[in-house]
Amino acid sequence: MYLRVLGEDIFEADHAILKKITSIEHIPEEEGENFTIRFNFAPNEFFENEFLSVKFTMLDEHEPSKTEGTEIKWKEGKDITKKTVSKKQKNKKTGKTRTVEKTVDADSFFTFFKTIEAVAPEEDDEEEV
Repeated sequence: MYLRVLGEDIFEADHAILKKITSIEHIPEEEGENFTIRFNFAPNEFFENEFLSVKFTMLDEHEPSKTEGTEIKWKEGKDITKKTVSKKQKNKKTGKTRTVEKTVDADSFFTFFKTIEAVAPEEDDEEEV
């Protein structure tokens, strides 16, 4: 189920790395609904890890409360989850323009391996009058 959903999050920059997958494993825990998905990789020029995994801690059968991902050890200059953007800024007082570079998140399948905790919806304690 999760891999079908992940297909929507695969981008052009991911293709070369995804070709290095040698196997994918689903590893259920003995008790409860929790499980891990492990992606095994051939040696590659992008990162040092032999595998990347995500452990799903489940609230129930269909909803995770937390995911714990492997930290990806990107090789120098190969992190496709980040990109540098240039932006021109104009000083209102002097009128001078300067270029500022900033690193931002890039669309990538590999953001799947970030650790995420679900935020419980806040209950409204106050009654409307």
